[in-house]
Amino acid sequence: MNVLKLLAAAGIILVIYSCAPEKEEVKVTPQHIQPLIAAGDLDFSIGQTIYVPAYSQIHSVYFGKEDSWINFAVTLSIRNTDINIPIIIKSVKYYDNDGIFLKEYVETPYQLSPMASTSYNIIQADESGGIGANFIVEWGSKESVHEPYIEAIMLGAHGKHGYAWRSPGYVIK
Repeated sequence: MNVLKLLAAAGIILVIYSCAPEKEEVKVTPQHIQPLIAAGDLDFSIGQTIYVPAYSQIHSVYFGKEDSWINFAVTLSIRNTDINIPIIIKSVKYYDNDGIFLKEYVETPYQLSPMASTSYNIIQADESGGIGANFIVEWGSKESVHEPYIEAIMLGAHGKHGYAWRSPGYVIK
């Protein structure tokens, strides 16, 4: 009899929780990142387009194996190096080995505070970028600023060995 009561109670609890409205996920914007609303916020005289190579995969032949690939996690790091002036991050685009656009990470341009950093991550299981993956970052400022430091950091493991390296960004425009 006690088993029936327990099963009935569990069933009632399950029905109550399954009927409860789902909580909306609240997206919290870090204090050092301020979304831009007005179109005039994007009128800047200083800025660059940066190409950043990223290696989300490499061929295992470099490690003595044939016909397989090793995946790497990738972090794109954007650092505002100016002590006093914020910069505006307009766009962060991710492309694959064939130059095919995969994803835009910036839905709305935002202001990155002085000396602040932000990052974008590709998980190790994501093979979409391939060996020739890359990012294109567009940034700007209304005033003369120190250029931000932008690089990709790759991390991965093969057997008992861990690998990490960085790939700096290059100004292309």
